[in-house]
Amino acid sequence: RWLDGTTADTVIRRFMTFENARTAAIGAWSHNMQTHGSPYAKPKSDPDPALEVQWQKCVRFFDHHLRGLADAAFEKPCLSYFTMAEERWKETDVWPLPGTVMRRWYFAEGGALSEDPPGSGAGADTYEVDFEATTGTSNRWHTQDGVTPVVYRDRAPADQLLLTYTSPPLAEDTEITGHATVSLWVASTHEDVAFFAYLEDVDESGRVTYVTEGVLRAIHRKTSDARPPYPVLVPYHTYLREDAMPLVPGETVEVSFGLQPTSVLIAKGHRIRIAIAGADKDTFARTPAEGAPTLTIERDAAHPSGVWLPVIERE
Repeated sequence: RWLDGTTADTVIRRFMTFENARTAAIGAWSHNMQTHGSPYAKPKSDPDPALEVQWQKCVRFFDHHLRGLADAAFEKPCLSYFTMAEERWKETDVWPLPGTVMRRWYFAEGGALSEDPPGSGAGADTYEVDFEATTGTSNRWHTQDGVTPVVYRDRAPADQLLLTYTSPPLAEDTEITGHATVSLWVASTHEDVAFFAYLEDVDESGRVTYVTEGVLRAIHRKTSDARPPYPVLVPYHTYLREDAMPLVPGETVEVSFGLQPTSVLIAKGHRIRIAIAGADKDTFARTPAEGAPTLTIERDAAHPSGVWLPVIERE
């Protein structure tokens, strides 16, 4: 499920790790699979496919692998995934998808998101963390209680509390499928702070649709050269005590971290937005526990803050 905690990331890791005839599916459901969680669908609408169909597929899987019943659908690797906004199921036997191009978008002056690298002139944005920022109580994290349906409404009001970077209108439909990575060249007034990055879709009317997010505490920013226990498609952080790196207030450092994987079609004329926050009051503990950090995000040639997006070439 794209919008159920880190479930989709776990499914992809397992699919990439094992070499047997594995079967996996990533839909846009709430945790209990009883409601459609795509932010492009009517909130709390019926899941796609219906819950009964989902369980029938599970029964077929176990019939084949445990009872030995012939079923060609389970003889080879297959990952079924749902592309939101396009609202369509697709299949692949490899991940990342063939035709994936990592496109770089840079933070630019005036809250712009640009494909042009920054020039040599200095540029920076200052943001005082607003601890009232939230993604609500019906988000990807709360649905894991098995009861709460995933509902992401218009994020435009929430973005007023965040630091945002928005692209020009897209010249063509753009499919983003995979793991995006955000790179922040940032200085803080405090030794630790939580970084939140949201990938959003802004339509022609200004409505903002949540797509996915990533989060990292500053002390865990060290990118490790150690071999992870599974394939990793984003910067690898161990979260070990010996790798903790408190910030030096006022010192600019690079903080790179992955967003939860997704599959979405951003329509022609829509704009891509990256929103940066330092809190999600209804979901995550406050970091730091006291004080109000101010962040300075650099965006010049020497400090090119921005995002890499996994774009799928379309025919």
